[in-house]
Amino acid sequence: MNTNFNVTERYIANLLSQFPGLKSSAKRLYQKINYLIYKKNYSYQTKYQIQTIDSGERETFFGYYDKSPICNNGKYIIYHESEISTKKLPSATVPVFLKVYDLVKQKEIFSHESYAYNWQQGSKAQWVNDEEFIFNNFDKGEYVSIIANVKTGNLKKIPSPIYDCFKNQFALTLNFERLMSLRPDYGYRNKPPLSNDDLFELKNDGVFFIDFVSLKKEMILSLQQIIEVGHKIQMDKATHKVNHIMVSPNGEKFMFLHRYFINKKRFDRLLIADVDGNNLKLLCDDEMVSHCCWVDNKTIISYLRDKEFGDRFYRINIEDASKEILGEGIIDKYGDGHPTFNNYKVLFDTYPDKSRMKHLFIYDISSSKLEEIGGFYESLSYYGETRSDLHPRFSPDGEKIFFDSVHEGKRRLYWINLNSQSK
Repeated sequence: MNTNFNVTERYIANLLSQFPGLKSSAKRLYQKINYLIYKKNYSYQTKYQIQTIDSGERETFFGYYDKSPICNNGKYIIYHESEISTKKLPSATVPVFLKVYDLVKQKEIFSHESYAYNWQQGSKAQWVNDEEFIFNNFDKGEYVSIIANVKTGNLKKIPSPIYDCFKNQFALTLNFERLMSLRPDYGYRNKPPLSNDDLFELKNDGVFFIDFVSLKKEMILSLQQIIEVGHKIQMDKATHKVNHIMVSPNGEKFMFLHRYFINKKRFDRLLIADVDGNNLKLLCDDEMVSHCCWVDNKTIISYLRDKEFGDRFYRINIEDASKEILGEGIIDKYGDGHPTFNNYKVLFDTYPDKSRMKHLFIYDISSSKLEEIGGFYESLSYYGETRSDLHPRFSPDGEKIFFDSVHEGKRRLYWINLNSQSK
C-alpha cells in the first residue's frame, strides 16, 4: 500500500498555504486520520546497524542538516543534551548542554550549557577545526558565540552569535531577534520580539561578517540591498528576513534565502554573493525555495519551485543561474527533503508519510540509482516547532550518516555506518 502523499494532495497543500491558519488545522486533522488508516506495526526499519549515545532519560540531538556532528578526523562527535522534554517549546531559562563524545575512548569529554537554542538547529554548533567547535549562547543580556577547545577546555567568547562559519577564519550571521519574530522554529527566546518599527527597518539589518581574529563584525548586505535585486512592488509593504546562510566549500561565496511575508503568505528567493557582500545575484524567484546544499563551488542542489517544471530537486549552476532537474522520475515522488552531498551521492530525507514514517535515501548521481537507507516513525506529539525532522548528514569521509529521530519515543542523535549492515 502506497503511503506517500500524492501530487493532488501536495497541490491542495500548496493552495492552503495561502491561508496558514486553515492549513495548519486541516493538515493536522488529515495526518491523524491517515495515521489511523496506514499505521505500521514497527517504529523503524533498516538493514543497517544503528548507534546512539546513551544519555539515560535525557534527550539528545544535533540540529540542522547543513553541518556534520563529527569532526574531520572522525574522533569526536558534538551534540546537544536536554533535561526537559523536547515535545515542549524551548525554554529561555532552561539550558541545553553541548556535549562532546570521544569515539575512541567511548566517553563524554566535554560539557557546557547554552541558553540560545531551538529544537531544529540547536545552538548552531559546528566544528571549526579538529579540536575546536563553536556554538551560540546568551550571556549578560546579549547573544554571543563560544569557541570551545575540546582538549584544553579553553573557551573564547565572540561578541555576536554566528550562523555559518568557514573553518576558524570567519563567520556569517544574521539578526536572531528578527528570526525569532518571523520564524521562531529557528530563533532564540531570550529577548522580546521585534517591534513593527524594527521589523520594517531594512537599512541596518541583513547579513553580517565576523572576523574571528579581530572579532570585528560588519554588515555586508542590508535587507534593503537584497530587496532591490529583482525588486517587486509587493515587497514594499512586506516584512522581510534572511535565513539558511551557507558558505561555499572554498569560503569565497555564500548562498541564503530571502523570505518575505504578505498577509502571512510566504515568498522565497534564493540568492548568492561573495563573502564580502559583493556580486549579489538572484538565482531563483518562483515563490518557493526550501532546502539547499553546496555540491561544489559552482553548483547548488535545492528543492524549489520552477513555474515550468514544478516543485522538485534541481541542480543549479550559480554562474549563469541555469538549472536541471535532479533524479527526474526517480526521486520526484518523495517531495521535499533536506539534501547533503558527498562524492556524487545525495543524502536526503522525507517528511512523514501517511503512516508517520520518515525515510532516508541516498541517490547516486553517477549511476542514477536510489537506495533507501531506512524508515523512522515520528509521533504527532512532535509537531510544529517541536517536530523532529531527520536532518541527515554525511560524515566528512562519507562512511557514516547522522540523523535525529524520535522513533523510540525520545529525540536522539543516531548514526549509521554504511559499511556495517545488520545480520
